[in-house]
Amino acid sequence: MHFILVLCLLLTISSTTALAAEARDVYYQGDVAPLNIMPTFDKGYLVVYDRDHKINVYAPGGSPLYSASAQVPNTDWADIENAAVDTDGTLAGAIEHRRLKHESSGGIVLFDRTGTQIRFIDTGQYLPTQVCFAPDHSIWTIGWQGHVGKNEDYFILRDYSQEGNELGAFLPRSSFDAEPDPVGPVTGGWQLRTSNARVGAIFYVSSILGKWQKPRSVGQWVETDLKGKETGRWDFAARLLAFTQSGALYGQEHDVAVFDRATSSWRPVAGMPDGNLLGADGDSLVFSLRGQNILRWVPAR
Repeated sequence: MHFILVLCLLLTISSTTALAAEARDVYYQGDVAPLNIMPTFDKGYLVVYDRDHKINVYAPGGSPLYSASAQVPNTDWADIENAAVDTDGTLAGAIEHRRLKHESSGGIVLFDRTGTQIRFIDTGQYLPTQVCFAPDHSIWTIGWQGHVGKNEDYFILRDYSQEGNELGAFLPRSSFDAEPDPVGPVTGGWQLRTSNARVGAIFYVSSILGKWQKPRSVGQWVETDLKGKETGRWDFAARLLAFTQSGALYGQEHDVAVFDRATSSWRPVAGMPDGNLLGADGDSLVFSLRGQNILRWVPAR
């Protein structure tokens, strides 16, 4: 009996030590929110949104990697509203660009790991607001069509090759509520991610309200497979999300909780740090600690 108790104690200490070893902090050598905009975390990289339409990109170790802005021919300005990073350090940015006295157009810009722009993908009337990379390195987006006529339908979720070819278009606008628009422009953070065989996006958290329109009371999380086939929709009010490699969905409204798809309910998770949930890195949750230039990795529970 004494041996069993000692063995259990050793296993508990070993498990606790392993969890503690996984938790870590990274200090970032710069202002991670110069405009009070939540940065975007993806695959260890941190994208910060700065003045003059610039982004500042930090390496996984916290050191500055480069600053960049989108270069689009024949435009007066181009704004990177959201960015994502691939496993090799390639960065994709969802942009809105415009010439004076013309309507806005959409696009995607690609930068290599040195910050050199390597491609601009023109998406025309479709305005991507969020981007992410899939395991096959294609670029998924959610976006909107601006102020199209009420009877015009279009696909909100799209998949592009890095060469600029549209590989697929999914989730018709007509499959969502008539108003307000489920997608609208927002800078920073993230609303779209892939996880293994899933694509997940949160809607109605950045809707542009027309005259007399009211905001939707809760957001809506939608998942598809990597072929764009819808696999589920759930309504909930979580403000910040993390989508882990194993497919678990964590949310933070006030406290942190993990979502149970089967029951559409949240289970509180204790022991989380005092900070904002930025996302996931593998199966760890990543938080921006309040009032500090520090990101903390915490094993998902």
